[in-house]
Amino acid sequence: MTIEIRNGIVIAWNGERHEVINPGVVVFEGNEIIFVGTAYDGVSDEVIDATGRIVMPGLINSHLHVTDTPFTQGYLEDIGDKGPAGGSTNLVSLYKVLPEVRHATDPDAQIAAAQCAFAELVRTGSTTVVELGYDYEIGGDGDIALTERVAEVAGRMGLRCYSGPRYRTRHYGQNPDGTVFYEDYPDQGRGRFEACVEFCEQWNGRFDDRLRTMLAPGQVDTCDAELLKDTRRTADALHLPIQLHAGQSLNEFRRIRATENRTTVEYLEECGLLGPDFIIGHGQIISDDGDANSMAAHEVTALRDSRTTICHLPWVKARRGNVINSIQKYRDLGIRQCLGTDTFPFDLFNDMRMAAVVCKIVEQAADAAPSEDVFAMATTGGADALGRPDLGRLAPGCRADIVLVRVDTPKAAPVYDPFKFLVLAATGEDIDRVIVDGRTIVQNGEVQTLDVADAVRRLNDASKRVWAQLDL
Repeated sequence: MTIEIRNGIVIAWNGERHEVINPGVVVFEGNEIIFVGTAYDGVSDEVIDATGRIVMPGLINSHLHVTDTPFTQGYLEDIGDKGPAGGSTNLVSLYKVLPEVRHATDPDAQIAAAQCAFAELVRTGSTTVVELGYDYEIGGDGDIALTERVAEVAGRMGLRCYSGPRYRTRHYGQNPDGTVFYEDYPDQGRGRFEACVEFCEQWNGRFDDRLRTMLAPGQVDTCDAELLKDTRRTADALHLPIQLHAGQSLNEFRRIRATENRTTVEYLEECGLLGPDFIIGHGQIISDDGDANSMAAHEVTALRDSRTTICHLPWVKARRGNVINSIQKYRDLGIRQCLGTDTFPFDLFNDMRMAAVVCKIVEQAADAAPSEDVFAMATTGGADALGRPDLGRLAPGCRADIVLVRVDTPKAAPVYDPFKFLVLAATGEDIDRVIVDGRTIVQNGEVQTLDVADAVRRLNDASKRVWAQLDL
């Protein structure tokens, strides 16, 4: 069936950058876009009138956690602690609260959380999501069956999902005196690693290729060099992307320096991880002061020339009193970037806005992190990081992942610059329709592939069970 979307403000891809066609036309047949332009002279089986809508590529949410995030709401905000110099360390939230909440969850609770999280994601315009599953000891003791259940949820809901169950050598936590401990697993995490690799092999390409898999070693300070080198060897053999948590805290950076006698970037390079298929999730603290310009020249060269991507998570950092320093610096250094939400809310519009505004504050320059660049991070940036030139773009040959955003509202009118509206003013509540792989899964702002009210009820019931287990 050939479907034509007409009369909208189209964010088209010209081969090098996004450009505006107003009014424009997008035509797709099956799951593939076949035409983008001003007028279509072919025959359409169905016409979607996009008057009063921006027609844009689906967003790529490149880093998130669906199974525990709903249970951390209310426990991670407005807490913190200070280091010797007075700066925020976030040791309590990262090393105490988050592990405790995760320990308190159970598999059924995590599935309830995943359903609501995926509903929020698609409802707010993320058509491709990267779900980084739980670590070994959390909510199921490493049973890969939970990862499979989460993947089933994403597949049935119609999302395009990359599933990356995590594995690591050791886990961490906070001691009563406030210090951080690291404890190796009895088998250094090898059993979990093998289970994750088997999942990646067996599940990659399911649900009409909307579900793909990736290798996701845990936080850089919880993985030994041999595990990371094995990750690279496996990724090359199976042609899988990799994402690793790194640059989350100064404690992590100092730990790598102390144990490996290298900086984080040097350690990643030595383990062979850097490359166009490698994503650094967080990437905030990969120098001793958190300033991208403080990296050594050889580190910048390694990241840039390997075409490694840094996935920034602006909102989760900002609400903990930290900032990324900065998106503009990384861009000027020629280092690839994309965006994710990490935790709540799963609305990538929120993180686009936060990315732009925080960067302007850090750089003390209104022209830093322009809206068009930030929008590219949330679309083509994520697509390129995944090796998917067929995503994040409205162009012939690309997947029909299309989002219609309402601009027939007092907030939006008049639309002079669509990029500035989308990045600096829009929210997921402005979404009207979401099409993934040629199938409408959100219409009139309502998710069509899940009984959302029932999912919310079950999540609320699960939260009571989880919170009753907390000891904070």
